[in-house]
Amino acid sequence: MRVVWLIFAIIAACASQSALAKVPSHVVDQLRDRAIEAGFDGTILVGQKDGSHSVFAIGENPPSTRAVWRWASITKQLAAVLAMQEIERGRLDLDAPVSRYWRDWKAPYASTIRIRDLLLHNSGLPQPDESQPDSDGVPAFYRSAAAVPAASASGYCAGPARAAPPAPFEYNNCDTIVLAEVLAKVTGRSFDRLMHERFGKKLGLKSVGIYGIEGRRFDHVAPTGEYRDVDALINLGVNGASAGAYGTITDLWKFDHALLSGKLLGSKARETMWQSSRENGYYGFFQWIYPAPLKGCAKDVRIVERQGLVGGIELRNYLLPESGQALIIFGRKRPVGIGDPWEGKGFAFDLLSSIACRSDRK
Repeated sequence: MRVVWLIFAIIAACASQSALAKVPSHVVDQLRDRAIEAGFDGTILVGQKDGSHSVFAIGENPPSTRAVWRWASITKQLAAVLAMQEIERGRLDLDAPVSRYWRDWKAPYASTIRIRDLLLHNSGLPQPDESQPDSDGVPAFYRSAAAVPAASASGYCAGPARAAPPAPFEYNNCDTIVLAEVLAKVTGRSFDRLMHERFGKKLGLKSVGIYGIEGRRFDHVAPTGEYRDVDALINLGVNGASAGAYGTITDLWKFDHALLSGKLLGSKARETMWQSSRENGYYGFFQWIYPAPLKGCAKDVRIVERQGLVGGIELRNYLLPESGQALIIFGRKRPVGIGDPWEGKGFAFDLLSSIACRSDRK
């Protein structure tokens, strides 16, 4: 009889945890109502610690929740994880110069730009956004002078430096493009192959890939708001590790859950990647990590944020390390008006407060 009661107690405990883990329907309704109020057009996913999730799409002729999206600069978050995996393996050193791994790289400061400088945007490398714009206003790097990322790493990104490293922070796609080539030298694998082997195969991400420079077209979500007319002018294949990944919102959640649960990195490497401070603008390795005063929570909540914006598509990937939750926002109608949660107001702030500060979590 004691064994029967023990089994019953275990089942009841598991059922209780499952009920807590699942996002209640009234919370999903709150999120949907707030998104409609904001005029949002796109897809939103809420992920829970046990791996479950709720996803919905809204807008005029809303996209399928299984649609493929460009992941834009969320790709940088994947690159940071790949780099930290090599740190864990002892094959990469954060404070070693790029020249240790790529001996014939011709950049002016190849022997002083550290791996850490790339990850923190302190490299001083040339800025692709400042390349000569064409008649449509698109910088040459992204269209008229489009090149495969490997060529850009050894070409444009190895050109005259903006500043000596460690340089003041400046967001720059060259940092990730060069890092991908360093990873290729260390592992013997291209960035897209590393993504496939360490994320795609390992986690079952069947929709995930990297855009090619040839501009091959396939079905993915197109923008409906600002920049929709010029969106097609951008060659997504030039971005590589900086902003070239694509996939479904659910596959991004699978990546997030694996990262939060320790399947991709050990806790030490993950916390190194997420280390930040007010002094450096709360920027970690290719992502922002900051405390947010979410409404209804007893204390500030630590948030890991990765933004993405290419053409008319704007994205956010929010991770809540302490609760194991995530909020993913894929918007196709700019301006999305997502806001900054650390300010204590705005669209994303309201959604995160509803998720993280639910009364049933207390």
